[in-house]
Amino acid sequence: MTDLPLAHLGETLYRSGYTEPRLRQFWGAATSEALLRNNAAPAIHHCTRVLDDESSTAAERAMACAALLFHFHRAVPVTEVRALLGESFDTAAEAGLIAVDDEVTAPFALTPYDLPLGVPRGFRSGDENLYLVADHGTLTTPDVLDGEFVLGLGGAGRTLVSITPRDHVGTAADIGTGCGIQALLLARHSDRVIATDISHRALRLAELSAGLNSVTTIEFRHGSLLEPLSEPVDLLVSNPPFVITPRSTDTTFEYRDGGRTGDHLVRELFTQIPAHLTPGGRSVCLGNWEAASGKDEGPEKWVGDDDTSVFVIEREALDPIAYAETWIRDGGIPRSSTAWNEAAAAWIDDFATRAVDEIVFGYVLMTRSDNDVPTIDSSDSTVGDNMSGFDRGPSGLAEGVFKTRVRVTSAPANNPHGLAEFLTTIIAIRSWLASAGPEEIAATAFTRSPDLVEHRHFVPGAPEPNSITLEQGIGFGQVFDLDTALAGFVSVADGTLTLRQTAGALAQLLEVDPTALEDQLVAQVRALCAAGALLPDSGSVETSTTRSAVE
Repeated sequence: MTDLPLAHLGETLYRSGYTEPRLRQFWGAATSEALLRNNAAPAIHHCTRVLDDESSTAAERAMACAALLFHFHRAVPVTEVRALLGESFDTAAEAGLIAVDDEVTAPFALTPYDLPLGVPRGFRSGDENLYLVADHGTLTTPDVLDGEFVLGLGGAGRTLVSITPRDHVGTAADIGTGCGIQALLLARHSDRVIATDISHRALRLAELSAGLNSVTTIEFRHGSLLEPLSEPVDLLVSNPPFVITPRSTDTTFEYRDGGRTGDHLVRELFTQIPAHLTPGGRSVCLGNWEAASGKDEGPEKWVGDDDTSVFVIEREALDPIAYAETWIRDGGIPRSSTAWNEAAAAWIDDFATRAVDEIVFGYVLMTRSDNDVPTIDSSDSTVGDNMSGFDRGPSGLAEGVFKTRVRVTSAPANNPHGLAEFLTTIIAIRSWLASAGPEEIAATAFTRSPDLVEHRHFVPGAPEPNSITLEQGIGFGQVFDLDTALAGFVSVADGTLTLRQTAGALAQLLEVDPTALEDQLVAQVRALCAAGALLPDSGSVETSTTRSAVE
């Protein structure tokens, strides 16, 4: 059943103008930029001036009141809050969202979130906006955060939102739901959502968020990570407590630290996920993992299931000292204090015991093979000859299954359909490449992605460029170095000629051996194809998916 009073409260806040776009207009670009730097002082000052100014309009007073109360944890006169909430005033009090004394305070942050590209939305007023209930954090308090702190929508949460595929599924799961943001968005394109968390407090706040947003299809389950998940799901997402914290410290934050040594928590989570996916099911997770001296492994090596592809994208790597600084500061510990120095020493010593060189932050995307969907039947396969269905090659992997880790640290480019669409395309292409041997690639026609820009760099006065680069306009905006032959191939890649035909023509033009050039181009095109710069015109790849991500 819909919690009608809470839903009405959410609608009241929306009508008051308490949304991200309206707030940015309300206090201006400079103040919005300050908030991104975790500096709330200019916004608080602006809102306070509006309430103190008797000439302020009712709409301005409502926005100032809502922001001060719910976003910035400031006490507001009862009359202002009653004017803002109207008949929802008592509902907010009964739900524990406001506390009424001489003035009104908000025990929890209740913040608006403007839905990003790619997230389905309907046509009703307010459908582009969500309200999230969480604890007030370091934006508004100088104190060290409590261990049971429930985080609102932070940078990691926004990242997970952006990389989660949004096509319709039957059952989805949000593991470690926190304030509930991922579950609320999954509900936009899932028949049913299961949200788990080890914190009863987090589940309670997530339920409040669901009520405010009129969402009724989420089942909240208490328990650690995957333990409450008794049935397989079509889509699983998780922003788990992945922060690596020394066990010698007294501080444990449930929202970010799972109480395990090193990266053991994410290792356990990632290895168990395939067993909880339906055939064809997918998962999208964030995580931190350690890179130790003399070892070259990541999550793609941890997941042993031969029917599940694992695509790991390393987005950032920090040395142990920089990593410690980041998370000690996140916990609200003052720099240069005794607590800061002790925590830094504990972090550095902990990493030293495992010879950790760097700590990586990245995305882990998995896709379980579907027994009911025919796989590529290739007589020239890197994982076995004449395979169909789930025949195994020497590697033991099902056809089309791959396990890959790449490091891509460039900032995301312009993705008009959302970054998730681009990643879905890359996974489809890499699945094809996992089964396509040199002969199949040579016999395939390729089309260059329409977002590409070629740059030729000349020494002044030189007739020929000393370097040629190719830049993506979507995805992660990667830049690739090209030699003359590969640049020639890309320039004519419009889907009309196979790689072999193009290699033959280029070999004549460049006066080189055609067989050698074909072998070279097969390897180079494979790499560009895996990055989404070239698209194979092949029935083996979902062409509708690849096209939608780049057009």
